[in-house]
Amino acid sequence: MKTENIYEFEYVNTCTCSEDEDFVMFNALQIDCEGECWQRVLEDFTDLTIDLFDENETLWWKVSDLGLWDGNHSGYGYAMCAEDLLSLMTVNSEWNIKGKVFNDRIEYSLSHHDSLGSNTVLTMVSEEQREELGLY
Repeated sequence: MKTENIYEFEYVNTCTCSEDEDFVMFNALQIDCEGECWQRVLEDFTDLTIDLFDENETLWWKVSDLGLWDGNHSGYGYAMCAEDLLSLMTVNSEWNIKGKVFNDRIEYSLSHHDSLGSNTVLTMVSEEQREELGLY
């Protein structure tokens, strides 16, 4: 039986970094910031999601129950890298994301101006599902 790996993460997109000897907080701006902090977030999230990308042959993903101003929404998106995946998982606004990466999914809570948090799940879309949905 394969052991399930679980990796925890937390990011805030305010574009500042602070470090001390025992703790490193990564903060980055989702779209506008391309500085050192953003690169550190991408490197960290890339390391955490590398196995998911290796397992997902289609590179299509489903986001379920993302909290927005008018309720929870679900949808599909294509992501080839960690930066694309973060864009699918978040909103174009200030946000705080906290979650866990499992072998087959990401469970997370996204807080932003329209939602104080959600129980959102990102899963891989199989080739069969992709064909059924007409995703290209």
